[in-house]
Amino acid sequence: MYKHCDIDNEFVSLHDCHATKILFERDILTLVFDDGFWITKDHPSNKANKTVRTDKAEVQFRLESDNEDRIIIYVFDKKFSKTVRREWKLSDLLKCVNKENYTIEFLYQYKGYNSMIIECRLWSDKKPYDRECELKLLLKDVNYCWNDLCEDREW
Repeated sequence: MYKHCDIDNEFVSLHDCHATKILFERDILTLVFDDGFWITKDHPSNKANKTVRTDKAEVQFRLESDNEDRIIIYVFDKKFSKTVRREWKLSDLLKCVNKENYTIEFLYQYKGYNSMIIECRLWSDKKPYDRECELKLLLKDVNYCWNDLCEDREW
């Protein structure tokens, strides 16, 4: 249970934040951010007057259906000076992050009507150290959940 659960990202930024765990249950895809995400200075609960990190946080994407095939994941690999786009299943991404110690760094989010495209990067301490990726989600809604602000960790 979290103290704050925002239903839009008007005052939230995931830019440069790393998800360290992924859960999928029924129609909810949950990404856990051990190091939190950004809350802008305009958020009603932010008294710091600056953009700061939260403590451990989650983003809960409630999908149009519980069919994981509706989640499109592309991972881009470099092979012989060419980039190859591979489509992954959600189970591949779950294994990569939850068992192989990758993190997903969020770069940019594009919102459409009941959809979101997220440009991101997979990071590891093994080769390949990083790979570009893209998530395409058909959504009912999104919840950005967190407890406290870390005012000493400003943007």
